[in-house]
Amino acid sequence: MSQYLLLFSFGPVQSFIAQARKTQDLYSGSYILSHLCRKAAQKLSQEVKCEIVFPDMKNKSVPNRFVALVDGAAVNLSAVGKEIEECARAEFKKIANEALNKLGLKKPPGFDEQMAKNLSVQWVILPFDGKGYRESFKKLEVLLGAIKNTRSFDQLVEKGRKCSVCGERNVKFYRKTEDESKTGKNVHKKLFSREVCVFEYNEFKNVELKHLQPGEGLCGVCFTKRVAEKYFTDDFEKDFPSTAKIALFDPLDRLEKNGVIVPQKIEEEAIFDLKSGRKPGRELTQEKENAEKIYEALKEKKIPFSPYYAVLLFDGDSMGKKVSSPNLKNGASLKDYHKALTKKLGEFADKVKENIIIEPRGHTVYAGGEDFLGFINLNYLFKIMKDLREEFGKIKLSEYTDEEFTFSAGVAIAHIKTPISEVLKWARKMEKEAKEINDGGKDAFGIAVLKRSGEINKAVFKWRIGEKWVTDIILNIYNNLQAGKLSNKFIKNLNIEFLKLVDDSGLFDEEKIIELEIKRLLTRACMLVEDDEKNELIAKTIRGFI
Repeated sequence: MSQYLLLFSFGPVQSFIAQARKTQDLYSGSYILSHLCRKAAQKLSQEVKCEIVFPDMKNKSVPNRFVALVDGAAVNLSAVGKEIEECARAEFKKIANEALNKLGLKKPPGFDEQMAKNLSVQWVILPFDGKGYRESFKKLEVLLGAIKNTRSFDQLVEKGRKCSVCGERNVKFYRKTEDESKTGKNVHKKLFSREVCVFEYNEFKNVELKHLQPGEGLCGVCFTKRVAEKYFTDDFEKDFPSTAKIALFDPLDRLEKNGVIVPQKIEEEAIFDLKSGRKPGRELTQEKENAEKIYEALKEKKIPFSPYYAVLLFDGDSMGKKVSSPNLKNGASLKDYHKALTKKLGEFADKVKENIIIEPRGHTVYAGGEDFLGFINLNYLFKIMKDLREEFGKIKLSEYTDEEFTFSAGVAIAHIKTPISEVLKWARKMEKEAKEINDGGKDAFGIAVLKRSGEINKAVFKWRIGEKWVTDIILNIYNNLQAGKLSNKFIKNLNIEFLKLVDDSGLFDEEKIIELEIKRLLTRACMLVEDDEKNELIAKTIRGFI
């Protein structure tokens, strides 16, 4: 029997997901990529007898690639490869076409070209003798890398205003501003094109406001992500929570626990407008009325709330090496290891979505096992970070390898008004810095705080110092600051004094001096009156540091 190994991959991944103005854009991009991978794998299973080795297609989220063992007897494998490639491309077009049909819209000129040129598909097929799986898989990886580096592309020549989300392709859908609708202004001059589907300011029959904002122009690809709910029906989240709602997850949960009925429909941003002393828009809607009631309830119950939230993403450390060339035990099969690994990663991803990242803690965008992207309410950030890292560390494949599984994470804390693309950029930047800690030591996390003023503070830590979790140390100090047990000047003074004690490499030498200095600063910063309570707090905090 003739057998072959197939490696199928498509993209772009990061840009397709990250090009977003709304949380819904981010989620839709991730969901579409997983969906296309499943469709391609299903097409392969229909065409030939095969076994999907990696990933496990039973997982709720799958990456943008798969490895399959194919029975190639009396089959034109080149034709099969082209068919599954065409299947992925056709499904992408189908998502767009059916969404437009359900909205009752005609495709503007150039729409099909934008959709066709966005998806990049690569695949490699090699003979497999049933024995040398490891060597064959390495060859697949090398060949696929060579294909990607070739960078063949079709140029899309367009002149006109660029998309408000990606900034790459021409606008194909535009909603007028209130002034443009009132004055009957011809916006085609502004858009430098007549090949645009234009909607009036208050024209919501076909396209709702959540799909297209006034003054917003979207290309075919970004509009498809925005209206993907019209195509998907099963487990697709049609109303992914906004950044404002994520920031309010915990306060609203506390309101409900205090006996306050929280309405289903609230304009969450209006609550923050009211807190800032601004009126939430001219038109009074039911959602805005509900927001005013919730704002008053939060004030009455004295429940604090902040317009900041966190984006958390992580990527398994050295997962490329662990997949392509792991340190397997003698006699262990790489193929069996791949199947066991993808199953374990799928189980981890399910635990993340069902047990760890649940409201009011946060909301998951993508949990593929070895990587994760989600929005976190700040009140749960450090606990969730620790829970994720602990759970990931429980992945064991002792039958095949003694390697430990770790990940490095990037966190960006930002204001709800900060562009999501900027927040994502900083989260990825901090993940990269975490992986580079101690000359590539990895198993770390980086946090950046993007203040509304434009100031950015950042730091990178290993997950543990000895047996102590750094997240526990930070959380302990944070809780004491929040409870008023420590003065907020403690952190500033700690930073000032510690900078004087580090050596040229940024490390501390004299542990006893550091311990005495921390004790001195804590004694000055402690707001407790009773000596016993004060001494206990100081001793506990010092144990966290030293």
